[in-house]
Amino acid sequence: MTTEEFTGIARKIRTPAYVLDEAEFVNRAKGAKKLLGPDIGICYSMKANPFLTYKSFDPCGLFEKFEVCSPGELHICIRHGIPAEMILFSGVNKSIGEIEEAYDAGVRIFTAESRKQLKALDETGRKKQRLLDVLIRIAADSQFGMDEEDVLEAIRKRAETPFLRIRGVHYFTGTQKRNGGMILKELAYLKDFCLKTAKDQGFRIENVEYGTGLDVEYFEGNPAGATELEEIVPALRELASVTTVTIEMGRWFAATCGFYFTKVVDCKQNSGTNYAVTDGGMNQLHYDGQIRSMKIPKHVHLSSESIGAAEEKKWTVCGSICSTADILCRDVSFRDLKENDILVFLNCGAYSFMEASSTFLSREMPQIWVRRENGDAELLRDCIYTEQFNGRD
Repeated sequence: MTTEEFTGIARKIRTPAYVLDEAEFVNRAKGAKKLLGPDIGICYSMKANPFLTYKSFDPCGLFEKFEVCSPGELHICIRHGIPAEMILFSGVNKSIGEIEEAYDAGVRIFTAESRKQLKALDETGRKKQRLLDVLIRIAADSQFGMDEEDVLEAIRKRAETPFLRIRGVHYFTGTQKRNGGMILKELAYLKDFCLKTAKDQGFRIENVEYGTGLDVEYFEGNPAGATELEEIVPALRELASVTTVTIEMGRWFAATCGFYFTKVVDCKQNSGTNYAVTDGGMNQLHYDGQIRSMKIPKHVHLSSESIGAAEEKKWTVCGSICSTADILCRDVSFRDLKENDILVFLNCGAYSFMEASSTFLSREMPQIWVRRENGDAELLRDCIYTEQFNGRD
C-alpha cells in the first residue's frame, strides 16, 4: 500500500489495530497457483492467521486444502464456511474424541504423527465403519512425525490397520529456510522415498504434502526473501512426476498482507536516549528472528502534521507493557517524530494476529485453581476456548 492509502486507513481506525490487505493475500495465492501450474496443489496452514479463512477472502477459490492443528482451528474453519472435505486435520496431539469430532464434521483426511495416532485413527475408522485417509508424517530431527523406518513399517503392516487408507506422507522440517539448497535436497529425498517405496514395498505413495518453509524477510536492509518460490518449482515438478504434490504454507501466504498500526502516545529522553512510547506493544507484534529488538522491522511513519525541516534523530520505540523487554525497535531514524504520529509495521500478517502466545493455535487457555490451606482445591477460572478470539463472528 502507498503512504496515502495508509493515511486514509489511519483516519478510520482506532489504534492499536491490525489491517489485512485482501488484494495482497489473494494475489499472493493466485500468483503461486499460476506459477505452480495445475499439477501442484496449494494448502493454507491456518495457524499463520486464522482470520484469512473468512469467506470474504474467498479462500475456497484459492486453496485445495486447509491444514488445521487443533479442534479450535477446525471449529473456526467450519464456522467460516470451509468445506470439511477440504480440511487436513494435523497436529501431534489428537485424541480419539477429537478425531471422531472431526470425522463427524466431515473431515476425511488426517495426518498420523506416531504409532499411537495410527491406532487411534484406525479405531475411529472401525467405530464409524469407514476408511480414513491418512498421511503419515516423516520425522526430521524433531518431536513431529515418525522415523522413516517406522513409516515404512506402517506401510508394510497396513493390513493390521484395516480401516486406514495410507494415502501418502507429510513432510515439514521447519520455517524461514534461507537456503534454497536445503529445500531442493528435501524434494529430492521425497522423490527417492516415493520411488524406493514403490520398488521395495510395492506400494505407491499417492500424495506428498510438503511444507516448503520458504522464508519471508521482515527487516530493513535485508533482501526480500532469500529463497523465491520460482527457484524450487522445477524440483517440485520433478516430485510431481511420481506422485501428487501439495505444498503447504502459512507464513508465505499471510505475512505480506498484514499491517500493524500503533500511535505514539509519549515522547521523552532518558539518559540520552530518545524514547517513543506507543499504544501497542510486544504482546501484539511478533516477527520471527527478532532478537531483543536489534533488527528494525519494515515500517512507515505517518506524521500527524506536516514534517518540518528537523534533522533525523535516533529513537527507541516501546510499547505499553510494563516490561523493559517491550521494545518494538531501537536506534531507528525518524524525522520529526512526535505524539499522535502513527507507525505502521509491515509484513505482520502471519503469527502476530494471535495477540499473545496463549491464543496461538486456538487451543484452550488453562484452568486456574487455588489449593486452600485445608487441602481443598477451588477453581478460580475455568478454561477459555480461544477460538472465540481468532475468528470473525
